[in-house]
Amino acid sequence: MKIEERIKDSKKHLNGVGIILIDAQESLISGINNKDDLIDALLLLIQSIKILKIPLIITEQVPEKLGDTSEILSTHLSDHNRIPKATFSIFGSDQFTNQLNELNINHLILTGIETSICIYLSAIDALKAGYDVTILSDCVGARRTEDGSVALKKLESSGCHIIPLESFLYGYLGTAEHPDFRVISKLVRNRVNEH
Repeated sequence: MKIEERIKDSKKHLNGVGIILIDAQESLISGINNKDDLIDALLLLIQSIKILKIPLIITEQVPEKLGDTSEILSTHLSDHNRIPKATFSIFGSDQFTNQLNELNINHLILTGIETSICIYLSAIDALKAGYDVTILSDCVGARRTEDGSVALKKLESSGCHIIPLESFLYGYLGTAEHPDFRVISKLVRNRVNEH
């Protein structure tokens, strides 16, 4: 099979994938443990999904009280709508579920905060609704590291895939012959060099 056909097959397999950025608001991020690492990972994710043209849905928890998505992230997200929500699970918002259906998303890649609350409850509701769920371990954050770890372990045993961002990116690319491999791998290398 030619590489072009393999890429087309892998794209078919990955159709329906969508990134969900949950409540990455400045007021919430400021209390997150390792917030700088989280922001770095989210920036790499946002840059990569723009290149790969993966759909992105952004939610904000009661934005009129808690404010907007973090400014450092927002500068890269100017063309995206944000869905306000009051429930902790993203599935409490009809606007969110409508957007999932419009974009034909059936595999949710969950990112954002907080791991032990909104990520956890959203993932459980997604599984109940029959969605595939992957959580990017370095793209979620918690105020209390231990709470986040417990929640991720429970979600993994419930059927969620828990992987790092780079595993997702290279899994999505599938091969070093993918047309976007060089630009994505350069972004990844730049991230590694920062630490």
